Amino acid sequence: MINITKEAQTIFKKEIDKEENKNFKLRIAVMKKEGSNFQYALGFDDNITSNDKILNVNELEIIISNISFEMCDGMTIDYVELEKNQFNFIFLNPKDPNYVEPKE
Repeated sequence: MINITKEAQTIFKKEIDKEENKNFKLRIAVMKKEGSNFQYALGFDDNITSNDKILNVNELEIIISNISFEMCDGMTIDYVELEKNQFNFIFLNPKDPNYVEPKE
């Protein structure tokens, strides 16, 4: 399962509710790069294939490929202030070789 915090859910819902995004679902992708680093991507998509899973997480429909799901099952997506007034999505993924458990 993939977890989404309330903070991230709020941002995603605002974007999905925009008129230009009405027919899209949130897509999460994970790619394994050189050196075992994981690279994450978020976007909106209306193309669902037989290689995709559709998850319902906190009232959000998420599309994720079977391969990406294997790499991020157990991951949490959060939306946090990394520096003063600079917010960003972060991916807390215990399967990522660079994962560091949060201290807070």
